[in-house]
Amino acid sequence: MKTNETRVNAPWLRLDNAAKLYPAIQKKGWSSVFRLSARMREKVDPSLLQKALEQTLPRFPGFAVRMRRGVFWYYLEHNAGTPLVRPEAANPCRRMRWHENGGFLFRVSYYERRIALEVFHALCDGTGGMAFLKTLLARYQTLKGNAVPAADGVFDVEQAPRPEELEDAYARYATSSVRQSRREPKAYQVRGRRAPKNMLHIIVGELDTVKALAAARGFGVTLTEYLVAVLIRALYLQQKSAGKRGIKPVKVSVPVNLRRFFPTESVRNFSQYVNPGIDPNYGDYSFEEIAEQVHHFMRMNVNAKFLNARMAVNVASERNPLTRVMPLFIKKAVLALIFRRVGEALFTSTLTNLGAVRVPAQLAGHVERFEAMLGPSYKNPVNCAAVSFENRLAVSFASTICETEVERLFFTQIVKHGVPVKIESNRT
Repeated sequence: MKTNETRVNAPWLRLDNAAKLYPAIQKKGWSSVFRLSARMREKVDPSLLQKALEQTLPRFPGFAVRMRRGVFWYYLEHNAGTPLVRPEAANPCRRMRWHENGGFLFRVSYYERRIALEVFHALCDGTGGMAFLKTLLARYQTLKGNAVPAADGVFDVEQAPRPEELEDAYARYATSSVRQSRREPKAYQVRGRRAPKNMLHIIVGELDTVKALAAARGFGVTLTEYLVAVLIRALYLQQKSAGKRGIKPVKVSVPVNLRRFFPTESVRNFSQYVNPGIDPNYGDYSFEEIAEQVHHFMRMNVNAKFLNARMAVNVASERNPLTRVMPLFIKKAVLALIFRRVGEALFTSTLTNLGAVRVPAQLAGHVERFEAMLGPSYKNPVNCAAVSFENRLAVSFASTICETEVERLFFTQIVKHGVPVKIESNRT
């Protein structure tokens, strides 16, 4: 899809290449949902937040949609109106039911000083979600009398949406003649006692960003590589303590923002995943060895050529003539089968780092902390998300099992590296 072919206020919109997977693999009780939130310095005013949402949504036509089922593909149809801002539910990231919430595929909620945005992944990735949340927060503060300019990723709600923001960037950039194979060794899967139905256990660790960066530099790695290495070691030790036969590789899936390599203004999905890890069958690994292995894996795999080849295999499948004419009910079964074989079976957990959030100074003074959270996975029970704001780094674990060994090992390791951690949780 070329940029200039996308009509901003079209009555319907094709799903981007990544988005096509999410409705196909959705099942009863589960859908791919992520959450972004901001802890404000003052208690939230729900009526002003509702008004801010009403003024923000028209600026993001990719959010003003409902899911529809076509003959060959799911698609997004324009959805008039605005969803209601609601008090936060006890259980975050619950399934996004398409007939609820006025048909909208996102939720805005509040609790005390927190404003949260939950999004069905078919709409966008973390970059698009953060653009929406920052613009919503800016509009909310403006309505409170604290005017916030359109800068640092805050969109101007008085400006008309631009076609470039709805681009399917995969279609433009997936030009590699090489098709990167999806095949990888299957990874270790964490097991545990399942939490009550629809319950997501949350543990959030707040770190000093400067100290966390210093710890990462001490091992010669980036902050993302450091957090991934810490998680791999926690999962590795957890597998060892389980004492089961058949030791498997421990791998963490890391989303990569493709906008770093392929310029686009799209606020839809535009990311790829890489799976660094270790194979304990080769012997014991120290933390230093894990960090070094993650570092070199990321250097080898996170580059434009390799990522283009990974994109190309997915886009080529979508463009295959047989795939195009295949009825949706068959496509759905095929996609679900492929996902089971080359999806979450290939990694043990996910860690996404949204990086440092920057907002205009007029907004920054009203925000205490940003947080990110991955909803329940299709198969893997423990996931991790990180985001930093000023000198606060929030690392959030979301889990569907009762055991907390992975989280304990993760944060204990960080404390051993000289980085204090403040823990919060919704667990009793």
